[in-house]
Amino acid sequence: MVVIAIIAILSVVVVLTLNPTQKLQESRDANRLSDMQTLQSAISLYVTDTSMSGTPNLGSSTLTYLSLPDPTATTPAGSNCSSLGFPAGYFHCAGPNFYKKTDGTGWLPVNLASTTSGNPLGSLPIDPTNNASSGLYYSYATDGTTWKVGSIPESTKYASAITSFSAGSNQNLLGGFPNNGWISVPGNSTFGTQAFSVMKYDAVCSDGKGNASVGVNLDYNGYNNNTSSCTPTNGGRQIASLPGGNVIVDIAEQPTAKAYCNSIGAHLLTNDEYMTIAMNAVNVGSNWSGGSVGSGSVFSGHNDGQPNTSLPADANDANGYSGETNQGGTQRRTLTLSNGNVIWDMAGNVWQEVQRSNMNVGDNQSTMAVPSVTGTAGNWVWSEFANASVWPTDPSTALTASQVSPPNGWTSSKGMGQLYSWVGGGTSQGTNAFLRSGPWNYGGIDGVFTLYLNWYTGNTNFIVGFRCAR
Repeated sequence: MVVIAIIAILSVVVVLTLNPTQKLQESRDANRLSDMQTLQSAISLYVTDTSMSGTPNLGSSTLTYLSLPDPTATTPAGSNCSSLGFPAGYFHCAGPNFYKKTDGTGWLPVNLASTTSGNPLGSLPIDPTNNASSGLYYSYATDGTTWKVGSIPESTKYASAITSFSAGSNQNLLGGFPNNGWISVPGNSTFGTQAFSVMKYDAVCSDGKGNASVGVNLDYNGYNNNTSSCTPTNGGRQIASLPGGNVIVDIAEQPTAKAYCNSIGAHLLTNDEYMTIAMNAVNVGSNWSGGSVGSGSVFSGHNDGQPNTSLPADANDANGYSGETNQGGTQRRTLTLSNGNVIWDMAGNVWQEVQRSNMNVGDNQSTMAVPSVTGTAGNWVWSEFANASVWPTDPSTALTASQVSPPNGWTSSKGMGQLYSWVGGGTSQGTNAFLRSGPWNYGGIDGVFTLYLNWYTGNTNFIVGFRCAR
């Protein structure tokens, strides 16, 4: 009996030590890494070979191709994946009799079999799990000239290395929905930014198929709260930029926001990127209530607490007052950039957590000196940017006026928002993080330049959200 008991205990210890579930996940991830390398070599060979005598056919730029076989697809033409739960019009799935073929009728639209030096693959690799419900499958996107193929790791060991689980000539390709919920932003040399992509909407949790979740880890107010379940390993969920869902708020500090952005091959929006968007938007006449730059005020977004909650975005950019109790006026939730792209909720709805940056380089988390504002000593108060004084001048160690302020001395009466800082300024408050924009109930304080400085990288709140950039 004693021997049997010892053996049983040792067996349990061995099982717990080896963690077979995790080992299997790591094994499948190793397979995915290998497949990405295989596809990188095969598609690159095809492109090089075909380019010598013509133009490579890389597929449609309006579709994302999935390694999932659709049982309803009975011809080489494939299907739109709708029977697998994906919205029609944005995805392509091959039939079960074709999906591993290398002649362009498989899940990959590239005819590898036409390579003059010989077909580099006998059959197309597929994800080791490869089913829609898990969110674990391969995807392929192209803009007609460049391409990207991707997979998702499922083990803890590889969770932080998601960028290694993709291959291709353009890692910025998104695929899927129109703009995939992302928009391009022109760069601004003043802030050290080149053209980049940003989430069109505040980050929400999705089911991995392009549908925004409205009931994942909801807190008492009904917001997506501390969304540890919004990961690909939990039913294929992942953060996304989509209309119609609960905004993710109250996550556990800025490092978690960064980790979520990293999980989709992106990064948490930097202050310089935020300022690039803000400066661009205020120089577009249609974003002003008077119809021209400087006339009236810039639209401020949802900020009057009616309703007293954050609002999901609308898929129709023409519905800029979507969800608002008060229709019309300055609370339009959309801003249009100089390139015609529309961005939602950059001047109200939830706070935007951003990384501190200098010329868009680095992530400064050191304690910073804050500007002095007028008021009762020993307090944090709201102030117009133009009324703040004793701004620090070294952008590498603190924020300067030019890094965060609206142009032309414009104030909150022009929809710029306000600055929350310490009376007397200085470094005594330990501030090391930024919040921008403003939440749904701060009224005229909200604006596209609003800056809240009583914040720390470890803070979290149910009125604070985020968005990612690439």
